[in-house]
Amino acid sequence: MKEAEFDIRLTAAELFVFSMHHTYSAISGIAGLVISFGSLAICAIRYKYLDKTTIMALIIIGLLFTVVQPFMLYWKAKVQVKRNESINNVLHYRLSEEGIEISQDGQQAFVKWYEVRKKKLARNAMYLYMSPVRAFIFPKSQCGGQFDTALAIVNDMMDKYKDYEPEEEDNIKEEESVSGADRKED
Repeated sequence: MKEAEFDIRLTAAELFVFSMHHTYSAISGIAGLVISFGSLAICAIRYKYLDKTTIMALIIIGLLFTVVQPFMLYWKAKVQVKRNESINNVLHYRLSEEGIEISQDGQQAFVKWYEVRKKKLARNAMYLYMSPVRAFIFPKSQCGGQFDTALAIVNDMMDKYKDYEPEEEDNIKEEESVSGADRKED
């Protein structure tokens, strides 16, 4: 049975990279970049024909998604790492065929593989999404040489559970308990 175990303590930089990846890989992030670059292009091409107010508005729109939003994401990551104790402390992860076990300061949580909705790979990290906005961040540098093993486990388990519906298992258990109860009555 394959297994990977490692400790992760997220830094503001790693959280920022995740936020940038999350924001700018979505359609809204791409649309924001198109709007920003389009505004800057219009400003550069039509500079001679535009009044000063329009030029300033186009520059502000141009900087909104290319400078302002990344700065805000970095600031938010920095504040989140300082204020959030669960991010600030070391998280211990154990990935196995059963699921993902997370422990910190004597508390434990367990996530089954069918609860993982999506995996994204970045150059130096892997992100496992449980919801559209909640993800585990596994920086390659903090996985202690276990990154490739963890990636193999994640790939295998996500393939195994890609069409899995937990309701089906509940229905089967319910039918078994009903048929077991019928047998006792006979």
